[in-house]
Amino acid sequence: MRVFVAIMLPEEVAARLGALQDELGCGRTVAEENLHLTLAFAGEIDRMQAGELDAALDAIRLPGFWLAPAGISVFGPSERPEAVVVGLRPEPGLDALVRAVTGAARTAGLVLPRRRFRAHVTLARFGRDFGAPEAGRLGRFLQVRGDLALNPFEVTGFSMMRSHLRAEGPIYEELAAYPLDFPGALPRRGGA
Repeated sequence: MRVFVAIMLPEEVAARLGALQDELGCGRTVAEENLHLTLAFAGEIDRMQAGELDAALDAIRLPGFWLAPAGISVFGPSERPEAVVVGLRPEPGLDALVRAVTGAARTAGLVLPRRRFRAHVTLARFGRDFGAPEAGRLGRFLQVRGDLALNPFEVTGFSMMRSHLRAEGPIYEELAAYPLDFPGALPRRGGA
């Protein structure tokens, strides 16, 4: 199974980003219900490895935090971009969660790809057929919306997700959810 660990976006944030996708007018947009912030990509793992990852992720005890979407940019070279993404303002709570998730993956015996973490939400991906018409639409979109700043949203948990790949786009299935601790929160499964 193809597995990743992510923060799924609240509906109201996903709806705001979905409206931006409508304005973009190019690329293969990510379905609104699939908009997320990837914390770690485990790739193809078996059920036993998924169980070990679940146990390690469930042991994470960190406080919740707030994230603020800010700025739109592209990944890849400007003449052939790979994706258009929304950035997130730096947040120490997110950095701590990424370190904890990476550590949990190692505890589960997984080897994650070595990449510098860059917090982002992918709005759309581009294929090999990216040409002048798409470049023009993308350029105009970035000129108008590049300095995006949305209100912060509360991150109260994260999820282990499974990706079912299909020609018309992936379907994401939540395998497990892990709450982050807030003052006054109810006890987590399996402990305090």
